[in-house]
Amino acid sequence: MDTVQGLPPPSKKRRIPKACAACHRSKLKCDERRPCTRCVQSSTTCVWHEKIQDPVAERFERIEHTIRALNERIDVRDTPIAAFTGSEFVRPQDTVVEHTAVDETWTLTCGIFSVRQPAIRDVIASGVVLESDAQMWFAFFMAGCNRFVPVFDPKRDTFDNVRRRSTVLFDVLVTIGCMAANGSLSKAFLSLYQVVKQHTSDLTLHDSGHCLESVQALLVIASYSDSGATILDTAIRASLRLRLPETVTLAYTSIVQGKDAGPRTEESSTEQYASTRTWHGLVLLDQILSLDGGKARSVTVAVPRRVRALLSHPHCSMLDLRLFAQVELNELRASCHAAVAASANGGEQALHQTINGCLLDLSMWHSEWEALINRNVSGDIENTVFVVNLRIQHAWAVLTLQLRALAASGVENLAVMTDAQRALAFAAKLAAERHLELLLTSTPAAPSPGAPEESTTCLRPYASNFRFAMEFVWAKNVFCVLIVLRLAILLGDPVSTLSRRLQQTQDFLDELKKVGKGANMHYTRILTQIAEKCQRAVEGSVEASADLLQESSIPHEFLLGWNFPGLNLCYLPLDWQDLFLDFDPVD
Repeated sequence: MDTVQGLPPPSKKRRIPKACAACHRSKLKCDERRPCTRCVQSSTTCVWHEKIQDPVAERFERIEHTIRALNERIDVRDTPIAAFTGSEFVRPQDTVVEHTAVDETWTLTCGIFSVRQPAIRDVIASGVVLESDAQMWFAFFMAGCNRFVPVFDPKRDTFDNVRRRSTVLFDVLVTIGCMAANGSLSKAFLSLYQVVKQHTSDLTLHDSGHCLESVQALLVIASYSDSGATILDTAIRASLRLRLPETVTLAYTSIVQGKDAGPRTEESSTEQYASTRTWHGLVLLDQILSLDGGKARSVTVAVPRRVRALLSHPHCSMLDLRLFAQVELNELRASCHAAVAASANGGEQALHQTINGCLLDLSMWHSEWEALINRNVSGDIENTVFVVNLRIQHAWAVLTLQLRALAASGVENLAVMTDAQRALAFAAKLAAERHLELLLTSTPAAPSPGAPEESTTCLRPYASNFRFAMEFVWAKNVFCVLIVLRLAILLGDPVSTLSRRLQQTQDFLDELKKVGKGANMHYTRILTQIAEKCQRAVEGSVEASADLLQESSIPHEFLLGWNFPGLNLCYLPLDWQDLFLDFDPVD
């Protein structure tokens, strides 16, 4: 007989006999040792017929008994799977949750395995940072990073309010604020970053704990992360489970009807608009990463102009103008890129007409939104900052459109381009130069209290805020300067023009260096190296000129992380005597 070590051998199961015919007919059970009443009264003897058990069936009985005995010894609460006994499944009892005081997490016990649950204490309560430092870094985020991830309301999302509502969101905002204040190589940020990494894992691992604040946390993490596309889709999936698109539709409905069609209280109305703002923040980042980063598009907007209706919402803030304007612009950019790609095979005339139509749409967007900003943004300095940012967005849209059209023509060598293709290259060059000039636009800084008017200084509002910017902002602006220098060389700009562009490049590099060392400083290194090559070309180095004309290699950071067009442009003449560029000293 098969036995299990440590267990007593099972007692032999007594076979169930068949009752005598009389008892069987009366559906009574009789026993040889305790005869049934009918058999006693009739003075008859029961006739027993025992069924001979099959050896295979006996073995199954022993196996069933062994499994039953093992299940009795195992704590069913720790069993991760159902215990199979015969033809039935015995489901385990509810899993046990144990509190771990060391890491302040909840451990879900499943047999011999334990699954980490989200942390319940924030970085202050767990002793990672001091409360005074956390307050400073939180304020730093709201003062600058919030402009690049415009989904928060500084009036509602205060330090104490966010800390009370969500541990995850609070820790993320403090961490990104620390990065902006101290740099990504600081010891404080590296400690906080480990906490954020655990939060990211928690939010990916556990779907049941998602709320609006966890979606906002994932959005911020995705904006400042190398793996932003994956984290963003996780945030979008969570927002769909929270039914954020339906909430946005409800907000539009309430505006159209001229009343609050959904929430009845001020608190619920504020929550509804926060969800609306967050959903558009997700859409915006998805647009950016798909248009300029090569990500597969996750969300599309059928009628992007409708976002303007949200400007009349009572909870709309100045930052919402920046958010909604970019959502509309990027959806317009996507349709323009699709139109250009579709018309590329129709000939140069069809492509030219398509580009003109797209440029008209972009110009209309710019003029209409600038009017909206002038009407809704108070304060001369704040208004100027918003207008500069809007013009930079428009210049970027025009630049990428021209370069996409040039790429759609299928020709990368300027030496063999047609006149129409070279016209596209010149148009792209002008857009890039316009973009660079806007980056360096200076505006009066807000005067200090009590300071005389003549002491007012000037700032470059866009470039000076790079310490708060996500990696995309670094990458796209460095790319723009590279295109300015590259096309200036390829299209044969005179020395005086090249010198002016190199000086602008140096001014931009100076602004970047003020930020300090960090994860995005490799873009500064790339720009510095290209500027040095151009400087040698201007100074008369024939070898440097030839290298720049032929070079079509794409920097590693742009090749893998982004999908910017135009960096593969080169100049390879069929007549090699034209390879060495002769810079004209006269404008």
